[in-house]
Amino acid sequence: MPHDSPESAIFTKLPTDFVPVQVSDAEFSAAMTTLWLNMPLRVAASRPLLYVGRRLALASAPLSGEAWQSDLARSYGQFCERCGTPGDCLTLFEDGPRLQDGDKRSLALALAVGPALEGVNAEVRAMLDPTRMLAMLSIGITVYMALLLAPVPEPVTKGAALVFSAALWGYLGYEFFDLLRAYAQLYEDAPRASSFAELREIGERFGRVIGPNSVRILVIVGTAAIGETAALASRAPKLPGFAQASERVAASTGLSLLETATGAERVIVSVPEGTIRMVLAPHAVAMAARGVAAGSPALSRGKLLPNGHRAWGSYSGFKSAMGPAGKGNEWHHIVEQTPGNVKRFGGEALHNTENILALRESAHTRISALYSSIQPKITNSNTLTVRQWLSTQSYEAQREFGLLAIKNVLGGIW
Repeated sequence: MPHDSPESAIFTKLPTDFVPVQVSDAEFSAAMTTLWLNMPLRVAASRPLLYVGRRLALASAPLSGEAWQSDLARSYGQFCERCGTPGDCLTLFEDGPRLQDGDKRSLALALAVGPALEGVNAEVRAMLDPTRMLAMLSIGITVYMALLLAPVPEPVTKGAALVFSAALWGYLGYEFFDLLRAYAQLYEDAPRASSFAELREIGERFGRVIGPNSVRILVIVGTAAIGETAALASRAPKLPGFAQASERVAASTGLSLLETATGAERVIVSVPEGTIRMVLAPHAVAMAARGVAAGSPALSRGKLLPNGHRAWGSYSGFKSAMGPAGKGNEWHHIVEQTPGNVKRFGGEALHNTENILALRESAHTRISALYSSIQPKITNSNTLTVRQWLSTQSYEAQREFGLLAIKNVLGGIW
């Protein structure tokens, strides 16, 4: 039966309005150490093999001749020497004697994510070559991101890339497209670079735009994705913040993140439109249906809205279907459930999986305090609270401000 047949698959638009999962430095270091020490390394037949600490690693043989003729190549060689692995440490010359456009992108990405790995290196240096792991990671992420950034949206169907995409969406929420836009800029800028310094600036700019938390998540998911789909799927529940990411996905789709990632047949990402569309296999929806009997959230609960979200007439109905927001979290309405808003917009416009998301209790408290305070720079009033000022705005304006408030409060700007 064709994949596009309504009997064989369900086509859905995925929301991105939930906040990203926060991963601390300690959680990141622990996750990376576990992943690296239990990951089979890929090695190239053209390189001599080396055993380090009873684990297989890849030696970086020094190169000479045409490969090192350009200033950029020589600076790259000096970078490898500083990393303690002289030669072609990121395996950029395996496809030819010169740095190609893709090589420059991989190098810029390595320079962007490399600092996040510095704290991990000391723990794994005795066991394997962390620079080799950086090479595998930067090249792997470059390939996956290129699939997502096709000029004309094409469905991502390759197993590992599809799960990689779904995992990033579940972890990053509304920062998913910030990541894609930042990488699109790196993708355009890196091939034009003529010096190592320019590539370093391009990589560092990418890291600054998406922020350290998104860098950590990109590295964690990218590292777990080195391997087959089954390997990534089996590692995912052990990653830091995965339970929280899965809860947020369930609140929006009725499916857990792992069910969404492994049950998808295709993912279509459009950066210009800011949309993610996914084709779910029948068994993924069946898993959600079975969850009804166990009392877990499912697609059949609530009223199905045209945008694919689920709505309830009351907050108690939402909580009854969706359950708790998760340990240390509270449900948060982007457009507040004030009596005035209920009267103006109706309950279903407020109590739905697009407008309600799970926030850490501390963040929820800070946002509530902001809404109760007088902020003349925001409202242009010395008497109205932010909540009173918002009550006169349209639903769309309130939602836009609500998303901005979440982003700025979490980012420490407000």
